[in-house]
Amino acid sequence: MSGAQVTDRPPQHVSDDRDRGLPIASQDLLQGQRQVWIDHGGTLYCLKATSNGRLYLTK
Repeated sequence: MSGAQVTDRPPQHVSDDRDRGLPIASQDLLQGQRQVWIDHGGTLYCLKATSNGRLYLTK
């Protein structure tokens, strides 16, 4: 047997910036509006900005 160890655990994925992609500022999405509609694969979602600075994404 070689020096490699055998374990029952799957290999762990190391995350880096390539996995996340580039961030998009919420202001760029909303463009001064309180809500925008997003078509994702034929399903519409509503992204809303609340008065206390939170974002909600709903169908």
